[in-house]
Amino acid sequence: MNKKHLSGKHYQLRRKITPWCILFFPMLFTAWLKYYPILSAFVISLFKYDPISPPGKFTGLENYKSMFRMRFYWESWENTFIFLILQICMCFFIPLIQALLLNELVRLQKCLTTLYILPALIPTSVNVIIWKWIWHPDYGVANQILGFFGGAPQAWLSDPELVKFCIIFPGVLGGGLTVLLYLSAIQGVSTDIMESAALDGCTGFKKIIYIILPNIAFMIFIQLVMCVIQTMQLLDGPYMYASGGPSGASTTQGIYIYNAFQQDLNYGRGSAASIVLLVVIAVLTFAQMKLEKAEKN
Repeated sequence: MNKKHLSGKHYQLRRKITPWCILFFPMLFTAWLKYYPILSAFVISLFKYDPISPPGKFTGLENYKSMFRMRFYWESWENTFIFLILQICMCFFIPLIQALLLNELVRLQKCLTTLYILPALIPTSVNVIIWKWIWHPDYGVANQILGFFGGAPQAWLSDPELVKFCIIFPGVLGGGLTVLLYLSAIQGVSTDIMESAALDGCTGFKKIIYIILPNIAFMIFIQLVMCVIQTMQLLDGPYMYASGGPSGASTTQGIYIYNAFQQDLNYGRGSAASIVLLVVIAVLTFAQMKLEKAEKN
């Protein structure tokens, strides 16, 4: 009896310890490669950092104060939020609509889903080269299409009013992964629920609003959170298309931080901007999660 009791206790102990043993090294590397750099960035932001004799002169919050007084810094925030609005409108809602329409197709559904996924396989650099040719003001396809319909040619990437649209628009055609995620979530809705709704006369738009959308709300919420996080960190697209121009019209927070480090060599200000961006993204994500929980309750 005692042996059984001891073996039972030993089993329970192993059951509790084993997950921690498995997760120890992943947690250690996560802390080292993720959280340690964040802590280091905060420490650097408090100094007038000198890479030759680090960390340099302690300045407290002076990097934050001087950064908040810069007009260019606030313009980069304005650009970032405009990009966020465009991204949500064009690359969050439109793929959802595309997935809903694809789900209604009886024929060619597999063929069209394959066509949606193909653009996502093209490397970002190649995709940017193709679209820069499309937006070219002299021989680009975009101006040829405008001319066919009687429109005046546009400067596109050289126009501060159009450059943000030009950077985000390719994501509508290349957002195949998002479309497939929505489509798989829609097709995962129980057939019993769909059949019951059809028998009750819930078809067409009613089926979408009252049956499909509530049942894929979890996927919509995840995609919204990811959309906000990725757009707030946007760097590669605006930098490869226009290097933050023209006249800073496409300079996001990501480009501002990159320039602070690489061009100005101001590691204190770059780290301060990184910490502020981290806090803003954390607050937005937390607000989204609280709103989602409130809607469930």
